[in-house]
Amino acid sequence: MSKRQKGFTILELLVGSAIMALVVGAIATTLTILFLNYGQAAGQNSALPQVQNAGFWITRDVQASRNITATDPNGFPLSLKIPVDTDEDNDNRAEYFFDGSRLKRQLYDSSDNLISETLIADYMYTDNCTFATVNATLRYYQLTISASREGETVTRVYDMGQRL
Repeated sequence: MSKRQKGFTILELLVGSAIMALVVGAIATTLTILFLNYGQAAGQNSALPQVQNAGFWITRDVQASRNITATDPNGFPLSLKIPVDTDEDNDNRAEYFFDGSRLKRQLYDSSDNLISETLIADYMYTDNCTFATVNATLRYYQLTISASREGETVTRVYDMGQRL
């Protein structure tokens, strides 16, 4: 190209195109990663509080319970006798059971009258929720609980023992 003609040489166009391709590729990769991580975080942020709430309530009741009865091999429904006072004849009973993907807690008085029913957690992955006796003599138990939301599963393991 002579000095009087204006424009770009083919080499300048190729170098400019390569640089633009790198910049556009980097931006596209960054945006893809951001959107994928946002979806994963949204699912985990929905499931994690459910798992933590279930772990809190079951641990709290196990620590206060006098008697623990787990009926199925996976430990649910779980029945806990919770003392009201030193007299064993008037203990309350807390039952934990799954209603679909929801974990519920029913509290009964000593006459087996339902006092309250509470939704403890939602989005539970019931196939991976277990309550097991680790050491019956020491009254030591292990709870594994999972929740799944928007394709993301959160699992936590809680170790607990009775205080009485």
